[in-house]
Amino acid sequence: MPFTFSVLVLAVGVAYLRGGRLHRLADAPLRWSWLLLGGVGMQVLVDVAAARGVFADASTAGWLLLVTSQLLVVGWILANAHLPGTVLIGIGLLLNAVVIAANGAMPVSPEAMAAIGLEPTVTPTGKHTLLTDETRLPWLADILPLPPLRSVISVGDIVLAAGLLPLAHALMSYRDPGQRRRQRAEDAQRAAGGKSDR
Repeated sequence: MPFTFSVLVLAVGVAYLRGGRLHRLADAPLRWSWLLLGGVGMQVLVDVAAARGVFADASTAGWLLLVTSQLLVVGWILANAHLPGTVLIGIGLLLNAVVIAANGAMPVSPEAMAAIGLEPTVTPTGKHTLLTDETRLPWLADILPLPPLRSVISVGDIVLAAGLLPLAHALMSYRDPGQRRRQRAEDAQRAAGGKSDR
């Protein structure tokens, strides 16, 4: 989560420097946003519940919520596949969903945990379980340590992050086609008026 949030902040900052503005998000052609809100909300629910000891490690209830949340977000991605970056985000989410579905939770490498200063024998809270020799699809698990963020990420996280940059720029730079046509017409009228004055 810290990695994704950091990349999102970076994407917004880069888009802003390139002329994008947050207020243009309201005009962007987003579809079925309730899927995204529901999926993200479920993931937050799992993290909070697990931190309070509601879900055991790789519990069935937690697994069902996680897979459902991933599917909801993937559904939102498919509905908005016309936007730049959404395909990469969808692929990243699918990679994470596959390894979660195969193991009941996201496996995390003890070695990677040790590399960021965490106890390698203690399962992190939330949607995680420790990676072992019995873990399925270990190359898709959280195995890449990021000491500056005290996070361990997966290949899917990297692919997802690669999609956030173009998506943020596209949404923050969006201009309604009708508005662009009106703006061009107004510019043409002003140019014609300037020529007639001369």
